[in-house]
Amino acid sequence: MDNRKLCGIRESLLRFALSIPPESYFQAKSPEASKLIVSDPYAFLIASCLDRGIRAEIIWSIPYALKNRLTHLDPGKIHEMASGEIRNLLYSLKYRPRYINDAPSTIHDLTQIVVEECDGDASRIWEGKRAFEVKRTLISVHGVGPGIANMTILLIEKAFSYRFMDLDRSRMDIKPDVHTQRVLSRLSGCELETDQSAIEIARLINPEFPGEIDGPLWWIGRTWCHSRKPDCPDCALFNVCDKH
Repeated sequence: MDNRKLCGIRESLLRFALSIPPESYFQAKSPEASKLIVSDPYAFLIASCLDRGIRAEIIWSIPYALKNRLTHLDPGKIHEMASGEIRNLLYSLKYRPRYINDAPSTIHDLTQIVVEECDGDASRIWEGKRAFEVKRTLISVHGVGPGIANMTILLIEKAFSYRFMDLDRSRMDIKPDVHTQRVLSRLSGCELETDQSAIEIARLINPEFPGEIDGPLWWIGRTWCHSRKPDCPDCALFNVCDKH
């Protein structure tokens, strides 16, 4: 893609991003579940750390389902639960993590940090911290890699109106999924077969902050850019997309 084309795509994506309400990034199976995510940092972190290969509306619903089953979402009490108890609890839910056998270790590691290092206040994982410190903490949680850690840092800014002043935004990449990868493939006119190829295209489109376009790409993929019968005329990228 030439610079003019890249500039047009970038401007369209960033303009569309301004129209997306922050709570729209956390659409769950119920309004109550979405509200819990943006009001309870511990609930937010549970969902973010478990976000591996599963639809967004399911992953954002899991903390609310846990709270209903336990009648609380108290990290102190969950910290006292054995791994087997957590696994049985997850299996009892209607909405479950995809990698359910790894999930107890993820919840255990996260909860241990919240209880032992943050006095039970999950927001202290990021409050007053630099972005690289938060990323390092998140990666220490079982199953959380750089992609999930980056995504979580970006979503903290959306969910809790927190700004990481030190964030090296040029190094913050998108977290490729089926939606972002499909949109980027159609925008570029290339078949992107790997996550890394999607990341590279995003870097070309918005080199100063590649992760900034993750949200609008995801939203466009879910709303208009379907795998079959995409709704091109209504899409925010209609005028800059190679598919059209």
